[in-house]
Amino acid sequence: MSALGWVRATLVAGLVVPSAARAGTFDIFGHTPRDIGMGGAMTAAVIGYSALYYNPAALTRDKQHSLGLGLHLSAPFLTIDRESPAATPAAVLPDTHVGVSLGWVKPFGGIFDDRLAVGVSVSLPIERLVRVQGYDPAAPQFYLYQNLQDKLLIHLGVAADPTDWLSLGLGVQILADVIGKANLDLDIVAGTFTRRTVGVTLEPTASPFAGLHIHPALGEGGGQLGIGLAFRGSSELAFDLPVIVREGEALDLRIDVSQTVLWTPHELAFGLSYTLDDPALTLAMDLTYAWWSDAPDPSPRLSVDLGGRLVAAFGLDSALDLSVDRKPLDLGFRDTLTARVGVEWSPSGAVTLRGGYFFRPTPAPPATGSQAYLDNDAHVVSLGLGLAFQNPLKGARAAVELDLAVQATILPRRTVYRAAAEDPGGDLSHGGVLLHTSIAATHHF
Repeated sequence: MSALGWVRATLVAGLVVPSAARAGTFDIFGHTPRDIGMGGAMTAAVIGYSALYYNPAALTRDKQHSLGLGLHLSAPFLTIDRESPAATPAAVLPDTHVGVSLGWVKPFGGIFDDRLAVGVSVSLPIERLVRVQGYDPAAPQFYLYQNLQDKLLIHLGVAADPTDWLSLGLGVQILADVIGKANLDLDIVAGTFTRRTVGVTLEPTASPFAGLHIHPALGEGGGQLGIGLAFRGSSELAFDLPVIVREGEALDLRIDVSQTVLWTPHELAFGLSYTLDDPALTLAMDLTYAWWSDAPDPSPRLSVDLGGRLVAAFGLDSALDLSVDRKPLDLGFRDTLTARVGVEWSPSGAVTLRGGYFFRPTPAPPATGSQAYLDNDAHVVSLGLGLAFQNPLKGARAAVELDLAVQATILPRRTVYRAAAEDPGGDLSHGGVLLHTSIAATHHF
């Protein structure tokens, strides 16, 4: 390959690696089939390893050691209709996603008397661990769904019960910043690189989670009341990859690509749950406040700096510099309050039925300006089924539970009227449905 070809390839590699996926994938789709089936109303009703996300204080609710494995599929059926179909840049639609999750919870008996528990969960896409894309902010794209699930997520947590009616928990969500550098020494005469050094590192970043769970005794036959409060800290992945090409001291080319992606807002969630033994029924509700007004500019930043003695001799030091590292976009997002309700009913010890609904108002204003980050209000309905397989040698909770859930996210069509000066493509309309299904098996020790 010629030297020019190497430079071209380097430029392309830097540009295509770095989408701006936002929000937490568990907020949008849920974590386990039980959570999904109950509409994510889990702050007070969660059980098992998904407590690491919804409310780490609830890790002590399940007094058995458990291990779970899940498989998840999301299929978007979204459309973006433009007044001028041939307008550029072209609209971008999200892809189908397949992922897996693994969770483990360990309660401690003995001197701790089941008042202490730890847990870990890992969620990852099957095709890749992390994917970020650098779409033009003027290209119409769904802000929340573009490649929301293309990331490795790790949750760690610990919970303790200081009293019989109170649990406290702390947790952390782990992502990783992508930081790298490429140094290339060019021999123009030979048309080769005499030195090629490329290094990329993943530096873990952590977001704090905290929660409390109150479960007061209501007396004989009074059922079980649950009150939950949880805080989830914001997180982001910072992407920075400079590429430096040198020809001795005569020519120096620096290409810098950076972006802030996979951002999630601070969230405060409050939940109530009420469980009866006869009938075996659980009712749950949640309210979640999200600080979307803090959303950063997700568009890619690119700069090209050409220097060296040869360039300086012609007085072109600054004339050949290129940059799109402009003033950050003001997205104009607003904070949101999401309401969720869920129900769980067990007509028998072996079968559990679930249903849920939540409404998430969009944080995004109509995309009437030069940027085209699109979002809609969302009505989300879900159904779930749980099957329990008892261990005949134990009278406690089922040895294995198989859970399934299906969820439909309905985005009512939103029409945006745009001035021709802002977008020659004219007005646009967007909406559709996302289908999400999940299946998981949990083994209790």
